[in-house]
Amino acid sequence: MKELAVIGYGALGKILVSALLDRLRDDYRLVGIYDQVLEGDSLQIDGETIPLFPNFDALIDSRADLVVEIAGVGAVKAYGEEILRAHKDLVISSVGSLADEALLAQLVEMAKASGQKVHITSGALGGFDIMRTLYLMGGATTEVQSTKAPKSLNGAPYLAGKDLPTDEKVTAFEGNAKAAIAGFPKNTNVSVAAGLVTCGADQTRVRLVSDPEKSGNTHRVTVENPSAKATIEISSKVDPKNPKSSVTAAWSVLALLQNLASPIQFF
Repeated sequence: MKELAVIGYGALGKILVSALLDRLRDDYRLVGIYDQVLEGDSLQIDGETIPLFPNFDALIDSRADLVVEIAGVGAVKAYGEEILRAHKDLVISSVGSLADEALLAQLVEMAKASGQKVHITSGALGGFDIMRTLYLMGGATTEVQSTKAPKSLNGAPYLAGKDLPTDEKVTAFEGNAKAAIAGFPKNTNVSVAAGLVTCGADQTRVRLVSDPEKSGNTHRVTVENPSAKATIEISSKVDPKNPKSSVTAAWSVLALLQNLASPIQFF
């Protein structure tokens, strides 16, 4: 049985931890949660007492074999390298952080040096297998269109304080995935993930659409090479407690953890 720690206990972290305790208790033991805004020594979650790490150093000193980040881009930048250096595998849910090429290179080098693994979740996306296959065949291009309600996009740095219209469908952003995650850090992890699997964030074209009639999120990814084309479209409801994220983002972490623990690997 693997021992696991979680960084982040916001809306998505709560979904993940409850699902972990319910579905994977025979494969993982949750040794603790680290979240800077939480106080106290422990939490009562679904009838179980889960320790809270008082600080990040306590997490590093713990017996966790694997650390799951579900706290945001800043957490990957702040803690990712140290987790690997401490000989713990790292699961990243905030994939947008890896648009930072320097950070990605640091994590790769530290993983190699320490003999650890970095696992990337699919989040609100899917189809990593076919996307990677088409990319490896050569000559692939990647395009991502994400459609969301304006309230889930408002407040993003790219909008510079302006709210998107509530009476018409508009294109909120067009550019590459690297610029998309900088402008919409809570909305475009999908774009960076698609780029990471294929041609890179700076070569992945992104269109972000604001649609007032949209009640959830829809992502359509197209990867095409001279021999084949794949179009992947996924629609999901937003987390009512965190409208900038999809509920599937938390469940994708659970799916990855189950895959790692299973004798049969899907990809």
